[in-house]
Amino acid sequence: MRQTMFSSEVELGKFLGSIGIIPEAYQAILETDLTYELHTTRSGISVLAFKCSSDYNNRFLKGEFNLVPSDGLQVVDFIRTKVNSSFSINQAAVELFQQLGDDLKELENKHKNSSLIITGSGLGGYLAILSTLRLHHAIDVEESNGSRNTKRPICITFGCPLVGDVALQRAIAERPQWKSSFLNVVVSKDPVATFFSSNTPYKPFGTFLFCVESGGHTAFEDPDSILPVLDAMKLLNVGNLQSYDYTNVLNSIRRKVLYRGSSELDESNVSSLRAGIMLQLKEVDVLSDITNDEIGKMEKKQADMIKKKNLVSAYDPTKKLNEMKISLTYMEWYMKTTKSKGGYYDSYKNPKSKEEQERQNEIVKHRVRLNLYWKKTVEDKDRMPQKEGAKLRKRWLFGGTNYRRIVEPLDIAEYYKKGNINYIENRPDHYKLLEKWSDEDRRNGRNTSEEKRNKAASLTEDSCFWAHVEEAFISLRELVNGGSANSEQKLEEFEAYMMRAINNYLLSPDVFVEGSSLMKWWDEYKAHKGYGYASEFAEYMTNESYRSYQ
Repeated sequence: MRQTMFSSEVELGKFLGSIGIIPEAYQAILETDLTYELHTTRSGISVLAFKCSSDYNNRFLKGEFNLVPSDGLQVVDFIRTKVNSSFSINQAAVELFQQLGDDLKELENKHKNSSLIITGSGLGGYLAILSTLRLHHAIDVEESNGSRNTKRPICITFGCPLVGDVALQRAIAERPQWKSSFLNVVVSKDPVATFFSSNTPYKPFGTFLFCVESGGHTAFEDPDSILPVLDAMKLLNVGNLQSYDYTNVLNSIRRKVLYRGSSELDESNVSSLRAGIMLQLKEVDVLSDITNDEIGKMEKKQADMIKKKNLVSAYDPTKKLNEMKISLTYMEWYMKTTKSKGGYYDSYKNPKSKEEQERQNEIVKHRVRLNLYWKKTVEDKDRMPQKEGAKLRKRWLFGGTNYRRIVEPLDIAEYYKKGNINYIENRPDHYKLLEKWSDEDRRNGRNTSEEKRNKAASLTEDSCFWAHVEEAFISLRELVNGGSANSEQKLEEFEAYMMRAINNYLLSPDVFVEGSSLMKWWDEYKAHKGYGYASEFAEYMTNESYRSYQ
């Protein structure tokens, strides 16, 4: 595989700098008055924010807290594994977490089945990390007992110092779903964030988004690359004991377009991978502080990682599925944020403001990524000589069903936006197979959660619902323009389809939000039919019974 000009971490840094949830998480911290509080952002996302007293931060900067062994520390027992049964963790993290009691644990457990951001700044980041790890452990237990409705938390910390040793790092790395959920935002002038570096036993985990006050930012995932950057930034903070406010730098990041530096960096004698690493370091003003030997080590490590990923990608499907779950979580957040703006489908199809366009651009990346993964997965599984109805293991089938119900409506939006018709006749094969396998699974009695509903579905079950709406629009306009009886029949069939879905609670309530394509169609249909038109569906809509559909 040919290397691109930039390492993947450059692209990751660009993406992380563009998403709005990071400043929203920090705003939640600023609005927190107690040790921890649960907030709901403007976009409807739940954020559990932690704060630590300035006294603890001051004591930390004076070097009062050291690593302590986990042996006998019941409060962090959930981190242990058979391979890494003992580790060391900063004493401040243990002390602070012990003080929180069972109320926090109860709050965490309430979010095992719902999206949650957990955040904290400075030593509050220690609390956010341990809370996230404990919730991951609780979710592992739920999933081992057969639960399929769990949602993994995402932990975003600001200026959090390294928390533990290499054994802790390895214990977390053993669980890919744990490791992939951590993001630590670090500004170069933050003395707390850069307090521990390579000359200590502390080791990083997760992704680090390094920033400078001008808005320059870059991301590193490799622990051996993170440490030299922390070393270089630590030099800037000698004697600095002031806590850092991330508000301004987060605003700068949002405005900043990643500077690639191609006109100022002599690339003639370096590999493309090395050039990418050097540009990452230049972006956060530490290139001159890191030796060529260190850059060489980073280059070798990233080259090894690229080779390893290429070799094991076909043999590590679970990890890839977990990565796709993260993209699906972003899609779910997008759904929440668009409920008040005509709904998920219409906000994506016709963004009205610059902000909506930016959100759509972000979500397109996840849509494309998910489509590539599931098309290949379904294609591979369909080639396997497996028993009918067992094409995908239950976990993959559940993930594929969620993917289909969340992403296919956006593909439908793209399809009709281009002026196409008859989506269902031209529907991609991987969607057909995912639906077929899901139906087989239900008929075989392994999936009863979708039967005998008595409340509205959280996701509309028919992932082609919006295609039916679009075709109803086309039939209506044909009828208005003197179309045939066939158009009339299609509209009657659509009415019947709608009532079946309503009576069986197969629709998500957001299809009825003001401004949605369905409601626009109904307004035009009602006007064409006239006041005296009577049908079961017309009565349902005219009486606004949909307002109590939930």
